[in-house]
Amino acid sequence: MTASLSSVYGRIFNASYAVDGITECLTGVDRNLACTENQTNPWLKVNRNNTSTVDRVLIYNRQDCCGERLHEVRVDVIDNGRNVSCGFYQGPAANGDRILFLCEMETRGSGVIISILSKDGPTDFLSVCEVEIYGQS
Repeated sequence: MTASLSSVYGRIFNASYAVDGITECLTGVDRNLACTENQTNPWLKVNRNNTSTVDRVLIYNRQDCCGERLHEVRVDVIDNGRNVSCGFYQGPAANGDRILFLCEMETRGSGVIISILSKDGPTDFLSVCEVEIYGQS
């Protein structure tokens, strides 16, 4: 899997950390986090190597601090150029939370987009420790 962010905080919290298999991000100094700049509607896109069924998406929130940054989160499955909703999480989350999104049966796609739906005016950071996508080829 590969990943990309709408922006990269400090040029060190790259999208690749969201898909590196490490689910414990105890300190930001370890740089195991994927994190955007403070912006409107930040997003993380995770691409799979092929199109397949997406049953569920599991987000591991950071454990060190700032867990409340994960709020108003929408997860969409990318299906041939269109986005199919997999769920919404109002939040806010807490440090170390794991947030599970259950997609509708037979949802197929080549990846997912995780975004924070910023309210009018405010901006947000999107920071996650890990994203796991479950389904069958």
